[in-house]
Amino acid sequence: MWKPTGTNDIPLGLKRRFGDSDDGSVSPQARNTGASMSPSGERGRDPTPKMTNGNSPSENGQRKRRSRWGASDTKINIPGLPTAISSTMTKEQREQYSVHLRIEEINRKLRTGDIVPHERDRSPSPEPVYNAEGKRVNTRDARYRKKLEDERQHIIEDAIKRYPDFRPPADYRKAAKTTDKVYIPAKEFPEINFIGLLIGPRGNTLKKMESESGAKISIRGRGSVKEGKSRTDAAANANQEEDLHCLVTADTEEKVKIAVKLIEKVIETSASVPEGQNELKRSQLRELAALNGTLRDDENQTCTNCGGVGHRRYECPEQQNVTNNLTCKICGGQGHMARDCLQRNNPEFMQKAQEREEQLDSEYMNLMAELGEKVTDGEAGAGAK
Repeated sequence: MWKPTGTNDIPLGLKRRFGDSDDGSVSPQARNTGASMSPSGERGRDPTPKMTNGNSPSENGQRKRRSRWGASDTKINIPGLPTAISSTMTKEQREQYSVHLRIEEINRKLRTGDIVPHERDRSPSPEPVYNAEGKRVNTRDARYRKKLEDERQHIIEDAIKRYPDFRPPADYRKAAKTTDKVYIPAKEFPEINFIGLLIGPRGNTLKKMESESGAKISIRGRGSVKEGKSRTDAAANANQEEDLHCLVTADTEEKVKIAVKLIEKVIETSASVPEGQNELKRSQLRELAALNGTLRDDENQTCTNCGGVGHRRYECPEQQNVTNNLTCKICGGQGHMARDCLQRNNPEFMQKAQEREEQLDSEYMNLMAELGEKVTDGEAGAGAK
């Protein structure tokens, strides 16, 4: 009988695991270590789940399927509130219904402590923040609790504004004032006086920002109080251990955001624009001079020598002009007399000049009459001239 060469045609026999005996039975060592074969004779995990405590595989062996419906123990039941939405409800009633449900759901989570969502629904944790005592203040529980409390506060405040008949819960308290900090880069730009630019002459710049935003702005931190002064209550409350910053306080977040934008605009302009070209600095110096009574309005000053605007007579770059103050009585122009006027032979200009002279004579006669003086026509003409 021919046999192939170079091949292994000897059957392997039954599949056995380490520790099995020759007859296929499981040895005591393998039984103790949990090594076993599946009923089908294949090695590996048994495809049928193990049944423990008499429970069926569908109860404990399989993973519970995720459902969009909540569990029976998480149902919200509000006394006096219907559990079904009828077709006769208006849009406003449906919105109020959803508001009540959401508020009650948040209250239940805060009351039972079920505030941390599933791991798949959580966002990455931020860097830890510690207080002065070394305790972490932004733990996962604290962050999600604050998130639910802020959501509840926002829902109630919005419902009070939108629905006049809405009654907030008994434990509702009006939110405290919202605060924010805007740090001043005094270390990066030590040559810039940020405090002076923010306060302005006699505090007018700071008052203007407060009136525009509706928020209160205070300067706190190191450098906010002048050195050498006694430590008053204001200095004690200025947070001298922190960096220089502006503390913004308001009733709403919108007002705080407006104030923060105004402060950042002043800081950014002061740090990026040279001092000589800073319009805010120039306007503050001008305002301070006006308050002190030392303002010299050279920008709108008219030169009596050349008639130009922006400089005085002794600063005039042109030569002295003696005819600049002359006014022609025919055309009303300056710099020449009536006999040199080019319009002296023009009947229209001469008529207008005559009317102006008659008007001056009439005003002069009325003035002298009010004073009780009698003036002849010749004196009236001479006085008007």
